[in-house]
Amino acid sequence: MIVRVVEILFLIVVGTCLFSCRKVVTHQFPDYPQKLTVNSIVKAGEPVLVNVSLTGNVNDVSLPLVYDADVFLYVNGCFTEALDYEGSGYYSSIVVANENDSLECVVAYNGDTARCRCVVPQKEIPLGFNYIENAGVDDYGEVLLGLVTTISNDVSLRKYYEIIIYTIENYTTTINDLNACGVMLMDITDPIIKNEGLPLPLFSNEKVSGENFSVTLKFLPQCQCWIGGKMQTRPLLVRFRAVDENYYKFTRMHYLYSEGRYSDGIVDNPVMFNAYSNVENGYGVFAAYTEYVDTIYPPDCVY
Repeated sequence: MIVRVVEILFLIVVGTCLFSCRKVVTHQFPDYPQKLTVNSIVKAGEPVLVNVSLTGNVNDVSLPLVYDADVFLYVNGCFTEALDYEGSGYYSSIVVANENDSLECVVAYNGDTARCRCVVPQKEIPLGFNYIENAGVDDYGEVLLGLVTTISNDVSLRKYYEIIIYTIENYTTTINDLNACGVMLMDITDPIIKNEGLPLPLFSNEKVSGENFSVTLKFLPQCQCWIGGKMQTRPLLVRFRAVDENYYKFTRMHYLYSEGRYSDGIVDNPVMFNAYSNVENGYGVFAAYTEYVDTIYPPDCVY
């Protein structure tokens, strides 16, 4: 009986504290000078697409887009072209970005000039993929699938990678003409991914010492079906990306920023992280990646 009374008193105290901390914030935040924001994730083999906007204030729902900026692209130190405005803040080039290109984007608007640079990584093809039909179970007893990716390594160079896995609902012969859905990364036990400290399929070769290494991703497929009383798995579409350092840092900080911003404040305390930026005299990210795409067919898969 005494224990029950103590439990009730504890709940009352906790509830009082939670509700007593609620207060409507009416403070008007000051307006800050607007700065140029330049964003572009360049993919090798495609034209460069740059979005230009201005920073906003805390209460702004959307950022002011810039439609009359001068956007210049330099490739390997040489001026290449002035990008054309396409709408919705986007400027596009005719020039296609190639592997190992050194890119510089210069944006001039209203007396301000912002600069950003990146180098397009060299495309890499994994040494192989190994599908695991039973890679363990999650907390609810669901069987996890696994994919082991083996990658060649150069210990003299710091490299960054990202592996994105989809299950294909309706497969066709054209990569861009399919209905695919992403998988949920689960049970992170791979030492390279654990070393990164985040539940992302994004990693570097920082801790690798050999000529090659392997990364194991465990996941729950999002597209399955029952056929003949057995659960059938769809083919897997794998996008293996070699990414530059800007892409790597931006993706990590974006994850931390989102997690901190949208925490509930009760179970998880809000933690603010600054978004990564490599834009001089402005904000945003200018990054690049190359991509190798392959399809993995699990045993007895349906397609």
